Amino acid sequence: MAEVSQIGIFSQVLCEETIDILDKIISLEESKKISYSLNPELFQYIEKNRPQLAQFFQKTTLEEMKGDCIFSIGGDGTILRIARVNPNIPILSINKGRKGFMTEIEADEVITSLPRFFQGKFRLEEHTKIAANIENEIQASAINEILITSTDLLKPIDFKVLVDNEVISGSSADGIIIATPIGSTGHNLSSGGSVMDPDLQGLIISWINPINLAIRPVILNFSRNLEVICTTRINPIKMVFDGQVSLEYTTPVKFSISLSQEKVQFYRLRHFTSRWRQHLHPEIRD
Repeated sequence: MAEVSQIGIFSQVLCEETIDILDKIISLEESKKISYSLNPELFQYIEKNRPQLAQFFQKTTLEEMKGDCIFSIGGDGTILRIARVNPNIPILSINKGRKGFMTEIEADEVITSLPRFFQGKFRLEEHTKIAANIENEIQASAINEILITSTDLLKPIDFKVLVDNEVISGSSADGIIIATPIGSTGHNLSSGGSVMDPDLQGLIISWINPINLAIRPVILNFSRNLEVICTTRINPIKMVFDGQVSLEYTTPVKFSISLSQEKVQFYRLRHFTSRWRQHLHPEIRD
């Protein structure tokens, strides 16, 4: 990558700690040559609470941000919003959320880690979104996961999962999660699914409270033709994409899951196993 000259910063976390992170970013020697823009809500918060800092930033909506990178300050939800609204600019994430499995830098690592980014000591990681289709019409896409569940949490859905036109499993359940490798550390993990190597070309299907206790998560290659048939006496059901977009459907309905044309890029400064260990086994040290 050529020398960094323009960076957008997006955050939904409006607090003193976020201001401190921005202060650290601006204090770096490399920042003197960079034009920074903030989303309007964050810019207005800075203007009100630290007006002397606001002079170093421009105000730009997330949709209109341009440049070499977008710094995400928050958790995984903040990253997912950037990936949905402005997917064409690579993301470098600073954790200001809770777990933050997808984030790259902790808030207290800004001073030590960001200079490595400016020096080009990073890896560019690219991930393809998955999309849900009905009769070849794309409904929406997700970089993390697609959740299918009932609009009535007490009423399960009858699911049938087909791979290459063959039924591989079926059960009544509260929901199904179809996660990408990078999204496997989200609701999939909480539902008993495995964590996937982010470089794998595949996805994982995990179930939420299936009645059939023999049902287990399944990992499939992206090249497989995956279809999910849903039926229920209680309509509608809903499909949620990355926790950002929710669509409702009347059953019976059949969804096919395919690769999207959209891709999202992340700047990585460390190996993915370091993030796993930090969040899953913080007691283990190098």
